[in-house]
Amino acid sequence: MSVPAMWVGVRPRYARYVLTASERDVLRVVVIWKAVALFLFAGCNVAVAHIADDDVSGMKKGYDVRGTSLVPVYPQGYACSPLTSLYASWVDVDGSHRQEIHTGVDGGRLGEWILAPGPGVVKAVWEANWGWGNEGALLLVHKASELNLDDGAPFYYTVYDHLRYDEIKHLQVGQKVPRGMQLARVSRPGGHAKYLPEVHWEVWEADADRLTWTTNRFGGREWRNRSARLIDPLYMLGLHEPPEDDRSVSVVPFDPAADYRTFPGFTYIFDCPKS
Repeated sequence: MSVPAMWVGVRPRYARYVLTASERDVLRVVVIWKAVALFLFAGCNVAVAHIADDDVSGMKKGYDVRGTSLVPVYPQGYACSPLTSLYASWVDVDGSHRQEIHTGVDGGRLGEWILAPGPGVVKAVWEANWGWGNEGALLLVHKASELNLDDGAPFYYTVYDHLRYDEIKHLQVGQKVPRGMQLARVSRPGGHAKYLPEVHWEVWEADADRLTWTTNRFGGREWRNRSARLIDPLYMLGLHEPPEDDRSVSVVPFDPAADYRTFPGFTYIFDCPKS
């Protein structure tokens, strides 16, 4: 299709031009094709985003704090500490409305041990401040191969906030962490009694294991990784047995006597004594 000469370049501002019948037909076809192209482009983007967020398991990862509808199902006969605030939720552990959407999950009873959900390495141990006061923070890096994952990102970060720094400062960067290792005990945000006890647990996918550091508005240190994206921790807890309804994740407690050499993903971060 040839382009009419009057469409080439820019005509003088406010110039008037009377279209012929043939030019009106050409314009009508072009407008229709533009509308079709925009519709297809938008549809492709939605489809790509949907595929990227879904997994062969049927569960959604919830990239960049998008809701997944995943909920934990705890094993019968075990007294597991429940998760009290889920990923992408606007409801805090005390039932109040959050000022920002939740980037991880919260849970745990005061003084309860937090367990490593999978084999990994200590990436960072630092004194953080997210606005509640100084507290300990811990970052582990897990290789996909060590989690028995064959596709997807090569690295997974797990982050633990609201810890007591004195309990984790002995951990060394590069130290190997086996599945089920006791990391720290559940405390309170900033260590203040006015807040309910919890650990804030985040999971990130990363294409590269490189960190940079910055300082936030509260004077606390924050890490950055341009290749890392937040996902729902429940996704990693559900890989061993993908839920049939794509949302009810069967939580698996860590068992020191179990063989995890072929177990995919994470075990629960809290001990679940038999009830």
